[in-house]
Amino acid sequence: MDGPLLRGRATELQITDRLLADARGGTSRVTVLRGEPGIGKTALLRHARESGSAAGMRVMRAAGVESEVELPFAGLHQLLRPAMSRIGTLPGPQASALRGAFGLAPPAGGDRFLIGLATLGLLAGLAEEAPLLCLVDNAQWLDRSSADVLEFAARRLRSEPVAVLIAARGTSGAFAGRGLPELALDGLAPEDAAALLGEHAPALPRHLREPILRDARGNPLALIELAKASVATGALTPGMAPDTLPLTDRLQQTFHAQVTALPRPTGTLLLLMAADDTGDLEVLLRAAERLGDRTASERDLEPAEIAGLIRFESCGVEFAHPLMRSAVYQGATHSRRLDAHRALADALDGPDDADRRTWHLATATIRTDEKIAQALEGVADRARRRNGYAAAVSAYTRAARLSETRQARARRLGLAAEAAIEAGRIRHADALADEVAALTCAPSARAGLARVRAAVEFETGSPAAAGRILVGGAAWIEATEPAIAALMLTEAVRNSSFGGDAALARDAAARLRTLRLPPDADVGPLVRAMSAFAALLDGSTSALKDLAAEAWNLPRARPAERLLAASLSLIAADDAVAQDLSASVIAQGRENGMIGLLPHALAICAQAQLMRGRHLSALANATEGYQLGRDIGQTHRAAHLGALIAWLSAVSGDQDRCRDLAAEGNAYGGRHGVVTARALSTWSLGLMDLGLGQFDSALELLRDVWRGKHSHPAVAAYSTIDLIEAAARAGRPELAERALADFTEWAQAVRCPWIPAVALRCRALIDPDDEAEQHYEEALDRHDRSDQPFQCARTRLLYGEWLRRRRRRASATVQLRAAQEGFARLGAHPWRIRAENELCACGVTGPPRRPGGIVRLTPQELQVVRLAADGLTNAEIAVQMFLSPRTVARHLYKAYPKLGIASRADLPDLPLDGTGE
Repeated sequence: MDGPLLRGRATELQITDRLLADARGGTSRVTVLRGEPGIGKTALLRHARESGSAAGMRVMRAAGVESEVELPFAGLHQLLRPAMSRIGTLPGPQASALRGAFGLAPPAGGDRFLIGLATLGLLAGLAEEAPLLCLVDNAQWLDRSSADVLEFAARRLRSEPVAVLIAARGTSGAFAGRGLPELALDGLAPEDAAALLGEHAPALPRHLREPILRDARGNPLALIELAKASVATGALTPGMAPDTLPLTDRLQQTFHAQVTALPRPTGTLLLLMAADDTGDLEVLLRAAERLGDRTASERDLEPAEIAGLIRFESCGVEFAHPLMRSAVYQGATHSRRLDAHRALADALDGPDDADRRTWHLATATIRTDEKIAQALEGVADRARRRNGYAAAVSAYTRAARLSETRQARARRLGLAAEAAIEAGRIRHADALADEVAALTCAPSARAGLARVRAAVEFETGSPAAAGRILVGGAAWIEATEPAIAALMLTEAVRNSSFGGDAALARDAAARLRTLRLPPDADVGPLVRAMSAFAALLDGSTSALKDLAAEAWNLPRARPAERLLAASLSLIAADDAVAQDLSASVIAQGRENGMIGLLPHALAICAQAQLMRGRHLSALANATEGYQLGRDIGQTHRAAHLGALIAWLSAVSGDQDRCRDLAAEGNAYGGRHGVVTARALSTWSLGLMDLGLGQFDSALELLRDVWRGKHSHPAVAAYSTIDLIEAAARAGRPELAERALADFTEWAQAVRCPWIPAVALRCRALIDPDDEAEQHYEEALDRHDRSDQPFQCARTRLLYGEWLRRRRRRASATVQLRAAQEGFARLGAHPWRIRAENELCACGVTGPPRRPGGIVRLTPQELQVVRLAADGLTNAEIAVQMFLSPRTVARHLYKAYPKLGIASRADLPDLPLDGTGE
């Protein structure tokens, strides 16, 4: 039975029923319901739970609790409570992370998104037994940690019989702007509003009926409650003058009028419920005794239940509507609210209640109190260890407010700012840093502030500006804490690379070399590597050899250290080392759920694979990293990965995707001063035009990457290959000569095995005919001794074109057929078509085939198939790829027909190394 609050909701009911039907059929569905208080979100959740459409589904529920918004993972614990006995079935790191988050074991540390993987695993496991319905009400009051985890898991539910319905107020806050499907609930149509009012107050006089319809604005709860109040009093509730208060305030006044008519013991219990809102009757009754109601019992809640203000559930008692809680709490005097919190703190005497007790004490304290501040700092520390960074921010901040000295206040606000960075609350971190700056001038505090401000600037402004902040902050502690100063200066050099600021890199590297580091600080290779990197950014190609050598000497024990070595190796054109190091981090990240490292590692690995001609593998890794980076808020990484996908789209001929992602990367790079994103994006557009034979437009774009406004040393070095070809084919040999001089200098400084072959090809494009053939032949000989299929196919294409123009059709055909086959294996369709056009001109083939009929694996299907070919089970693949086993099975089911095979047994013989389908 739908109930009165669902009158006029036929469309919303139809959408909800379809969502449940899809989930029962094996396709996951997620929808966020949005609307003002009382609009019917909770009623729609109740319909989903009780209607026939949910028959046979297992229901799991959670609701945001305002008093628990600072307790990390409180909402997630509510939702997963029925599945707690299954935690042991999860992979070890996931089980440890989830137990640590719920306080069932010591905090496991590690990546906070590991808890999201554990949640996904539990939901997927339950759904294998029966279709699952997850309902989350009052999401605006979920603690931030729970909201992040649920969003992360919801994005990865694809082929499971799971439906997720989330109800939240307003258009911002929890789950907003994250790409999840939304359904907005507006006010009822006038005729439905009138009918609803008639059902609840059929005898209401006209002079009261019309103001209620006008003031309620189609809000069902407002219609019902205002009608109830008007029937009881014979007039509009005081303060209900039209257009003088927001609707929410009017409803709160209506509820408050109902509360004041209740007996005092009932009112006391309702105030305690409002102050704690966990529904724990035992705690409420103990607290009521401490407030003076010695005989408080459950019977004292009966008047509130009869009035429809509360309802009893299996887990305790709750308000019938969130506004009732607000009305009760705000209607009490300030001193009475403080008394309620003190009473609750006294009543929470169990060993598992320490954090809640501390919060109630902190809320009840209006003066500084160092003892409570220390206790609250302990709450924050525990939340931070459990990856509950948002809760830690609140606890540190409140502890700072209660601190008795300026030094303690500044220190705790500094900790709050650091936790805010970890929580992704960048602007809040900046505001906290301003407060710290006004409290202290201590050098260590100033350096800490610099790190916070640099992180804020990096995410919201310019990487170069962030680097300058780090340089300034390091100056405060160069003498007292040189090791930390070295890390700050290292980060400054890396930031300067993102921002293309050679002067900043030079300054930071010079300061790094002058630091007086302790003898046991083994940072010599790091100092030398960053000095070489800075010299490279400043235009010194000869620094590449030093960079490659020092990158090899960097420590590699920890994942972050391997990523730094991989990144510098990639810049030094040592793509094999970069791929191996980044792949090891990816494997460790997957195994241990360190998702925060993965977008960076996937970006390095994808770029190394791209440079080695492993385009399909590069696309799979780049796509995964791009989606993951966007999901977890790593916007710089996502922009970089999007530009890599644009480059691969240019090669494959997906022009729309190339343009869209390149435009996204250029726009982001322009807003944030991220030169690398703009350089990669512009290179992608130039490569796309080059593949299509549009040499003039390609030349203009590639010149920008070489020495123009979008230039970056590392990107310019590789893209010069394409610039030389575009210039030679566009009739600009002088420009091609200058570019080749730069490329030759770079090629001689690196140790990449395929670079000399490409240098010879570029020389052949420029040199006279009597020398070009020798260059092409030598280039092919070097290609045979290296392994870069894309560049080898391009050399054969250009050589075949050169031979055909000299009417040597037989020789041209050999090269062009080899180029055609190489491009086809890579999926480089525009280039394949160029080769086929040349073959057609030789008279040895029909008209070129277009790519429309080619069937390809998606990046995610490719990853699943490759892991299956390695012998991993569906469950093992699911853990590695952060999917559910059912989604893995669905990907394989779709991939087999594309590959022309019948089962997993046929997979090991397929060319799945990234050079074939």
